[in-house]
Amino acid sequence: MRALTWVLVVVVAFVAMGCAKKREELPQMEPADVAATPAVPTPAPAVIETPAPTPAPVPARVEKPPVTRPPVDLTTASTYTVKKGDTLISISRNLYGDDRSWRKIYEANKNKIGNPDKLKIGTVLAIPPK
Repeated sequence: MRALTWVLVVVVAFVAMGCAKKREELPQMEPADVAATPAVPTPAPAVIETPAPTPAPVPARVEKPPVTRPPVDLTTASTYTVKKGDTLISISRNLYGDDRSWRKIYEANKNKIGNPDKLKIGTVLAIPPK
């Protein structure tokens, strides 16, 4: 494509400078000459097929098993210190053995927990009995 552009630029410059023959000087072709002139087929541009790049293999996703702690005896009230990665649901699962009791923990600690989705590490929570 660049070569064609340069050829076009050179031809335009050549014509603009007046180096081409003027129209009167060009030989006039007779209709018989036109019919006798063989048509030269233009070669088709070469098509180079490049293979599509193969995508990099995607590593298999390995899921970690949830960290489970043995349930604690909750016949009496106790406390729990929030650790990294803890949520009210995970604390409920570990202490009560089910996910639904997180609201009990939240209700007992509303004054310490602003947003139940964002627990601060190191917060000591009061754990109500089961």
